[in-house]
Formats: sequence, C-alpha cells, structure tokens
Amino acid sequence: MLKACKNLLKRGGSIGFFSIFITAGLPAANYRRAARSGPPAVRSGNLTPSELLESAGFTAITEQDLTAEFLETAHAWLRGRQQKSDELIALQGEAVFFERQADSRAQALAIEKGLLSRALFVAKKL
Repeated sequence: MLKACKNLLKRGGSIGFFSIFITAGLPAANYRRAARSGPPAVRSGNLTPSELLESAGFTAITEQDLTAEFLETAHAWLRGRQQKSDELIALQGEAVFFERQADSRAQALAIEKGLLSRALFVAKKL
C-alpha cells in the first residue's frame, strides 16, 4: 500500500499517517500479548512503520511518539462507554458491550506496560 501511495505523490511530496504498532524489541511472550491486545492491523508483520516506509522508498522519515496521548484516549473511550453503558447495552447487547470493554481494558494495559505504541509518521518522496 505504501508503494502505491508513493506512486501517487509528486516528487518532493509527503505522506503522513498515524500508526498503532507493537513496540520494537519485545520478548516473544510480550510480543504475543501485544498482538492480542492491539487492533488487528498490529499483527500485520514484524517491521516497524518506519521500516515499511523505508522499504517503500520514502526518505526523510520522522516519527513523533504519541503513546501518552494514545493512553489518554484509550482511558477516555473506556470512561465514555461506561457512562453510556445502558444505551450501548440496549443497542449492542450485554455480551458485545462487556467484550468491547474487556478488549479496551486489555489494550490500555498493554499501552501502560509499553507493549503498544502510537506515533505520527511523516516521509517524503524524492
């Protein structure tokens, strides 16, 4: 996909995106825990977003760590859904609501433990 995006850019053009990814250098057990706790896209491979950009031919790659903000957002989602639990349970059913809350708690814990990260990536096509 990144190669296709690069082909759409003019010379000197930039791409920017946010990514949630498994923190590099984790032991195998922690890597598996992070993969289970994160969104499905984090299980797409062992390369970091910067490495993926590099392999697609992008240069001047910058990464701005937003993991702390990601954790704040994860906690806000949990609180918000809990505040609207009656309405959400009526719409989704009890099982779905509690499953999503459990998944969100697992994700927040994985962020707190340093297993999942989030960053803004910007890169150029030369």
